[in-house]
Amino acid sequence: MLPVGLSQPILAVSNPVDENSLRVLGSGDVAFGAIVDRIRNAERSVEIRAFLWRDDEAGNMLGEAVLEAADRGAKVVIHKDKIAAVYEYTGGNKQSFFHKRVDPIRGFQAWFLGAVYRAPGSFKQKPNALSQRILEHPNISVEHQRKRFDHSKLYIVDDRYLALGSMGIGDNHLHDWIDVMVEVQGPEHVARLRERMAGGDEFDPTRGLDFLVHSRAAHRKNSCPMITHRLAMIDAAQTSITVEMAYFTDRRFTAALARAVQRGVAVTLVTADHADVLANINRASCDALMRLTGAPDNLSIVLLPRMVHSKVVVIDHRFCDVGSANFTSLSHGVYDEINVYADCEPFARALEAEIERHGIDGRIVDTRVTYRRVFSVTERAIIAYQSRRGG
Repeated sequence: MLPVGLSQPILAVSNPVDENSLRVLGSGDVAFGAIVDRIRNAERSVEIRAFLWRDDEAGNMLGEAVLEAADRGAKVVIHKDKIAAVYEYTGGNKQSFFHKRVDPIRGFQAWFLGAVYRAPGSFKQKPNALSQRILEHPNISVEHQRKRFDHSKLYIVDDRYLALGSMGIGDNHLHDWIDVMVEVQGPEHVARLRERMAGGDEFDPTRGLDFLVHSRAAHRKNSCPMITHRLAMIDAAQTSITVEMAYFTDRRFTAALARAVQRGVAVTLVTADHADVLANINRASCDALMRLTGAPDNLSIVLLPRMVHSKVVVIDHRFCDVGSANFTSLSHGVYDEINVYADCEPFARALEAEIERHGIDGRIVDTRVTYRRVFSVTERAIIAYQSRRGG
């Protein structure tokens, strides 16, 4: 049977990529430190696409690296999404690195989000001399005053190295949350990513290493080729699927994982016991997966006590899908997202080992997963509204 939306099996035609092109950076200070070092030592150029950038230890550490590179003559371009200011005002230390002036719309959204999740925000933003120096530096261009709907987390250095994944710029990502960042080396891969982001070519799994992209500028409104390919990969799995995912509210992915379980594929899903947001829909999705499949031995759901913010899928210990895109309608049709696709068994095994380390403190679900139905309905309504407004 052919995967949905493709004329040939997406995984059967792939050509493995050289493992030296790929590296798992991991999570926390190890991953963040590797990215900061690349930026600090940049020789010619740095490009950063950031959804969230807080004015805290992590945010200032990255800012200092950017300034150091620019002072040496490197040209730096920063794309910072204004939408995420809402989350900067309500999470972590509640301080935004770039968005110091709280406009009425962002202020109301922050107040509403804080009321729903009982985490009041702060609209008193403290000035930061470092962020001001970055905004005024002649070698640095910062685009931060418009709603970009760009959820990607991307760092490109000297057009030779790129790092992407799930890690936002904030102390919770640095010290508390579980993320996965990866690095791709080679100017040909950077050029390919730019081509994909511009809509110049379609996703091609025969390359062995390509990029799954949703771009509001390049793709038609309310369309997302990315979801077709991601679902097709799950439908093509033969032996195993390992998923570590922050948010999975899209029922199409729940159904695809259920189909895989029912045809005998070993499916492991790792997520937070209680996510920072959308916690009840996540738990409802876990419960639905158990209910749809009858919870057989080849389904393992692992709930972690820490927030899981990763977005990783590994299929048949060989094929990988890792980046910024969740299993949500916001990631498929609203936000700009960038994931890397790789056919590389050593890279896949390294990702699985990283996920296994994350799961040490988790518990395997052996009963139905409870959730608060009223809250799950409210969360779905919020997602539906955001998808309609943004799409």
